[in-house]
Amino acid sequence: MLTIVVVLYREKALRSLNKKLNLVLPALVAVAFGLGLNSAYADEPKGQHDLVQPAASHPNAKPGVPAPVKVSSPGGYGHSEGLEYAKTPEYKQEFDKAIQSAKVHCVDFMKANPNSLNKAIISDLDETLLDNRPYFQDVKKDFTWADFEKWVFKAKAPNLPATAEFLKWARDQGFAIIFLTGRPENMRVVTTANLIKNKVAYDGLYMRGDDDKRPASKFKAEVRKKIESMGYKIVVNIGDQESDLAGGFALDGEKLPNKLYFVQ
Repeated sequence: MLTIVVVLYREKALRSLNKKLNLVLPALVAVAFGLGLNSAYADEPKGQHDLVQPAASHPNAKPGVPAPVKVSSPGGYGHSEGLEYAKTPEYKQEFDKAIQSAKVHCVDFMKANPNSLNKAIISDLDETLLDNRPYFQDVKKDFTWADFEKWVFKAKAPNLPATAEFLKWARDQGFAIIFLTGRPENMRVVTTANLIKNKVAYDGLYMRGDDDKRPASKFKAEVRKKIESMGYKIVVNIGDQESDLAGGFALDGEKLPNKLYFVQ
């Protein structure tokens, strides 16, 4: 008799617990999504939800947003010049030198600040991590926003291996990896898809508002200032344009080679 009473009591308690979990778990999931805990392909998400901007206001984002900044091909820049230069030993040497310098700065910072929990790296995307040479090889002409937009929406850009390896190494050392790109918000979904496809782990992705026409240097410097105001220390800022690095708010800036186009 006593055994039956104990079994009935346990079953009643389990039903009560299941009922509570059914009520609580959906609420917890909703809170998590509301906080933006969506670092893409983050095998160890840091929960830095304030590093993730809200998703684009148009859920079915499509091409059609005007070019956010002026992209030009001054003397020495262009489709042919950029593709040919990327085949040269000079390009590889310049690229590898910048990546090695970035790594040295990270190591030096860790030695001087062994207990740091707020160290971060800011990285541009196009021609810094994502390689758009397949687009230029296909269109066989200088940069145009309309053509580039079509390419981006394919989410097919491969990684530049040296940068991908450096960012993976840095994240393994405890650096937050934050992408800061001039791509507009209507490209967020396809940009995230491209990064996931390339198995890139990161902790934040900052993009331009669709109507943001600030110069690249001003936009990016203001975002870096905002990130540092959160308490992060930007140890390395890496990009392929001078405008990626201008304006400060980083201990070190590394310029990667790119003669395909120039962002003003």
